[in-house]
Amino acid sequence: MAVGTSSAASGLNLIPMRAFVFSLSFLATMISVQGAAPAVLDPTHVLTSPASHPGWRELFTELAKPKNRYARFEERRYFPFRQQPVILKGEIRIIPGRGLSLSYAGTKPHVIIIDGKGVLMRDERGRERSAPDDSRARAATGALASILRFDITALEKEFVIHGLRENGQWILGFVPRDPGFADLLGTIVVQGRETAVERIDMVKSEQQRIEIVMTGSQADVIFSMDVLKRFFR
Repeated sequence: MAVGTSSAASGLNLIPMRAFVFSLSFLATMISVQGAAPAVLDPTHVLTSPASHPGWRELFTELAKPKNRYARFEERRYFPFRQQPVILKGEIRIIPGRGLSLSYAGTKPHVIIIDGKGVLMRDERGRERSAPDDSRARAATGALASILRFDITALEKEFVIHGLRENGQWILGFVPRDPGFADLLGTIVVQGRETAVERIDMVKSEQQRIEIVMTGSQADVIFSMDVLKRFFR
């Protein structure tokens, strides 16, 4: 699938609504660090005033810089009623001011677009379906957008933020302050190296979680017009 040049890339009934709604639940997540979450969520690792924290301020400033970004991902969805996870693969594209695009490969390829107009699903033939006007979906997409922008000031209002750093690697844990929000989202854990996000995840329980691993991350990507038309609106 073409990324474009880079300085560093039948009907809508083919998309079952249940798959659409579940994909929206994914939008609250992204990538998991197995075994790391308990450590990062220790109360001693809570970041007080994270935006101005001397050990994190410079990293957060770099992560929050508006840059076009691209990466491949593998998503693993775990359910209590399945012994093995459901595995999906795709690509993620981010354009500040334009939105986020998740393109899924497989037997029924589709794109999920998150932008200022809301959430849109587009099938492989270009047919579209808007997300239901659901408060849970809005909360999920809002959380994801803030995390991918590393809008720490906004995130601090909604989450208690935990952090660990060592040898260029870092882990951040986001625990919702509101109990209802916590029931919806679970705990979000984000892992990276230097200024690249490598993994993110939301864990509701050991049996119910979504993990995504990112590879081939690129920043300052110049997307071609064909890519913009296909993956954004």
